Amino acid sequence: MPSTLLDELLAEARPIWQAMIAHPFLHELATGTLSRERFHFWVQQDYRFVQDGIRFLGLLIARAPDEELRRGLLDAVVAFRNELTIFEESARQHALSLAVEPTPICLGYTSFLLATAATGSLVEALTVLWCAEKAYYDAWSAVRAQLGLAPAYARWIENWTSPQFASWVDWLGEQLAKRATTADQPSIRAAFLATARYEYLFWDMVYTGSNWPI
Repeated sequence: MPSTLLDELLAEARPIWQAMIAHPFLHELATGTLSRERFHFWVQQDYRFVQDGIRFLGLLIARAPDEELRRGLLDAVVAFRNELTIFEESARQHALSLAVEPTPICLGYTSFLLATAATGSLVEALTVLWCAEKAYYDAWSAVRAQLGLAPAYARWIENWTSPQFASWVDWLGEQLAKRATTADQPSIRAAFLATARYEYLFWDMVYTGSNWPI
């Protein structure tokens, strides 16, 4: 079977992808050895990320040229809002403040998302969204393969490994593949690699506690 655009993107990014899935944050999460402080830092920063992710989806919806894409993206907004609820309930349970400043990596990533949605092509923006969602599906699936639905993390694991989420990731890939042209491929590849790198950097940031130095 000939390779598809999606296959080619994943193959080109394989070293980044493998490093992301093998990151110590995910490894320690899957083995039950991750510190509570590191997990809470991830909760705080990913909450900020999802807030801007909703703004990103709003820009995409405004640009969507047909009802099929608009409805699919509207469903994603609802899913993102549900993710915020999971973060908020966890924060209340652990007396954790979500009113935090985004780190340089978090701010850089969300700024990249919003800039792509506002000034990039539609297929570039879809590439960024598919890459981010595919990265989370693969990362959390690797955690689930070792940890199962452990009670402490069950809601997070289920959210990003459910059949519904898998179907959403596949649908996004189909939307990208059918809308991309040969002329789009250089910009698509650049957008995919940048997003994959940000995904790795986000895990690394929450693991190391990297924040503003001053």
